[in-house]
Amino acid sequence: MADENEWLALHQASAKLGVSPLTLRTWADAGHIESYRTPGGHRRFRVSAGQSPFEKTKPVGTARGRVLEHSALGHLKLLSEETEAVSLPTAARKEERELERRMIRLAVGAIQKESALANHAINELAEAFAKWIWRNNIRLAFAFSMLATLRRAVQASVVEFAFGLGEPDADELNLWLCRVSEIIDRVWIGVLEQNPKPGDA
Repeated sequence: MADENEWLALHQASAKLGVSPLTLRTWADAGHIESYRTPGGHRRFRVSAGQSPFEKTKPVGTARGRVLEHSALGHLKLLSEETEAVSLPTAARKEERELERRMIRLAVGAIQKESALANHAINELAEAFAKWIWRNNIRLAFAFSMLATLRRAVQASVVEFAFGLGEPDADELNLWLCRVSEIIDRVWIGVLEQNPKPGDA
């Protein structure tokens, strides 16, 4: 049996905690897991079985929300690399990335029950997405595929996050996933309801 004080390689430590290497790196970067780099540049982690940087009894707070955002962005990058790339001008691609970040923040806010400004934020984001689509002649099929990929990335991060907290409560996990889906669906419906007007681009 491995010593609890043993320093483990990335894949060993992530397997011991039951989270992905991406999540483990994110936790280490945020200072929640002890780690260091070897002279060769490899990371080593000190973890114990069942360890979690967060207590399950606490709700998803601001710091943990940021961890979840970073995890979702990492998953999104991996998923985007697996799909067929669409050639976009640099400015359009940069705007797409910002829209994705806004969507992820909105979804995480929904999990955190930050609903006070949700309707206003959803409408603003739907309008921004619609203008981006019109301005860059994006096919609706591609825009829908983009939001579907975004949904997969956020949901994968939420599931991973819940397991990182310990054995997840099925009802709570289902609630979080429903909130993520609702936000993304409402933004997409808002995009479809937009009517382009002269000068909107």
